[in-house]
This record gives sequence, C-alpha cells and structure tokens, in this order.
Amino acid sequence: MNTKKEGEKEMALRYLNDVGEKFVRTDRKEMVQGITKACGRVVVGETITYRQNLIDGVSNVELLKGCGCDMVLINHYDMDMPMMPGLASSKEGIEKFFSLWNESGSRGAVPDPSVVEGEFQDYFLESLGFGRTLADVRRLAGIQVGIVLLCMEDNGKIPPALLANEENARRAVEHGANFISLICSSEVPTEELVKHIKAVRRGFGEHGLVKAGKMQAGGFVFQGKAEEYMTEKEIREIAESGADVLIMPGPGTAQGFTVETVKRWIDLAHENGILAETAVAASLEGADPETIKRFAADGKMAGADLQQIGDSVYGGVSSPENILAFSQAIKGVRHTLRRIALSPVRGGSKCEAFFWASDDMPTNEGEPL
Repeated sequence: MNTKKEGEKEMALRYLNDVGEKFVRTDRKEMVQGITKACGRVVVGETITYRQNLIDGVSNVELLKGCGCDMVLINHYDMDMPMMPGLASSKEGIEKFFSLWNESGSRGAVPDPSVVEGEFQDYFLESLGFGRTLADVRRLAGIQVGIVLLCMEDNGKIPPALLANEENARRAVEHGANFISLICSSEVPTEELVKHIKAVRRGFGEHGLVKAGKMQAGGFVFQGKAEEYMTEKEIREIAESGADVLIMPGPGTAQGFTVETVKRWIDLAHENGILAETAVAASLEGADPETIKRFAADGKMAGADLQQIGDSVYGGVSSPENILAFSQAIKGVRHTLRRIALSPVRGGSKCEAFFWASDDMPTNEGEPL
C-alpha cells in the first residue's frame, strides 16, 4: 500500500534525489508533480519477471536501479503466481508453483540434499524467487515499480491475473505497484484501450500512475503512414479516460518515427493535461551504446517526460552498459551516480522522520540543475 501515515508532513517528491520509503510510498498526484519537475530526466527500466536474473544474487530491478533507473516496469508479473528472480523463494511460493506441475496437485517441496544437491537447490530456488512480490523487491531497491496489464478479455488462454480490469488494478495496489502500464498494438481499437484504462483507473484510484499507449511488438507491422499511428482524437480520448501518461515508441525506434512526428504526439498529450513517455523497445535496446545515446537525446528533443529502455537483451533486461549510457544521456553523470549510490535506507530513516516533523529538513533544493 502507498498510503501515507496520518499526520505525516507532505514534501515534494524529487525523482532525481529521493529513494526508499519516501520515494515509493507516494500517490498519483505527487508522482505527476515530481515527474513534471524533473524536466524530462526520469529513466524507466524494464524487466521480465520469469527470466533468470542477469547477475546471480541480485534481482534485475536492483540491477536497473544500480544502472540509474528511477522506475522499473515488470513485464508478465502474475499476481496469482508472483515470482522475483534474484530473491530467495518463499516456502509458500515453492509449494504453490511446484504443485502445478504435479498431476495430483500435491504441494511442492524442497527435496532432500541426498537426492538433489543442496548447492544446486540454493542457486535454483534463489534464481527464480517463487512467491516473492513487487513489494519485496521494491523495498530492496527503494525505487518505484509497476506492472503491465493486458488490454484483452479473458479467453481462457491467458492467466486471469494478467488482464487489465478493475479487480486486478486493486490487487496491484496490494502487491506494491506504483504504476500500471496498459500496452496494445495499433490494431486494437482505441475504444477497447479506453475501456480498459477506465476500469484500471477505478481499481487503482489515486494510488499511482496509469500509463497507456500503443507500441510495436515482435511480428507486428503498422500498416500506414507513421503520422497516422496515433491521432489527436485518440490521444484526447486516452487522456479523458483517466490515463496519466501516454506511452509511444521513441524517435528512430520504428519506421518513419522522426523527432518531429513524436514531438507532435507529445505536444498533444501535454495539451490534454497528461505526461508522455517514449520507449526504446523491439530489441533496439540491444543496439550499441552510441545509438542508445542518440535514442535518448532524440526523445529529449521530442519533449518526453519519461524515457523507457526495454527488456530484450540478456536475461529479460537490457545490457548494463546500455542502461548506463541511456541514463547518462538523459540526466547526466551526476544524477545517474546519485541514483546508483543512494541507499534505500535513507528514505525511511528515523533521522529523516525527525526532520520531517520540523522545518529543518535538509534538502538539495536550490542546487544547480
């Protein structure tokens, strides 16, 4: 839950400075204001929940934070079967996950070391983090996390906890989500996307951001002129339905998507009172670091409030070198190193809580941007 404690003093959320409890225990209004004040320097990472963590003993969310990301989107997170590779599996998680592989439905269990080597078990069970949630990894990383919900109806082929609806949005709050992203291809009618945005907003309330938009994906080809990928009417309807952020491919990441084309969509989003996020996706997050820097600079020139780097290189995450290059190009070395070095303990310390209750809280406000 993101609810503040009663009587707690309100302080502006600072995306370039904050970490830990203060940064993650926030709400929709504070997030919008904080992102706006960051002047286009918020970096969003992405990972896939069922892919093995890139570095043993560390979750990909922690790794992304350690490369400069301020927020992390976790793709394919199933609230009925949560898992967080890089965190030790829970007993309940082991029992639930492995019961699904037993025809009898009996609970899974940790085998005797004489049957399966203990060292292998430790590595395997830690690598997959069965039963671990968004809240668990958010507490460790001290940054904001979110999930993807799919804009489709239950067809019996997709786990119901992955679908965009009011109930799953409520559950996302309980799991620790700071934002929910609704992604679809341009083949999906805008009225379908709008319907799902409204449902998710009802369930998510004011707990955090609802992001939405149309993205390219593997095997998907947009049939038409790039300028027609999104229309002014579609952007207005997305804004009016309760979305806080319009998601779109970044300049140069899809055919015909120039800085000027993407800038037009971003300007329309701002005119309709919402933020804009560009994404480097469709495996282009695996380009060389110089190209990644160009994507970042072009996104900044187009006016993006947030920029996201995708998950398709190694182990469900981009390469550390590319994430660092992306972050440095967007917010410079100083702010990148601060995000990397900040300890999550800072955000919930007793010292800081003492200052919150007074007017003497030391801040970095007034520092050069």
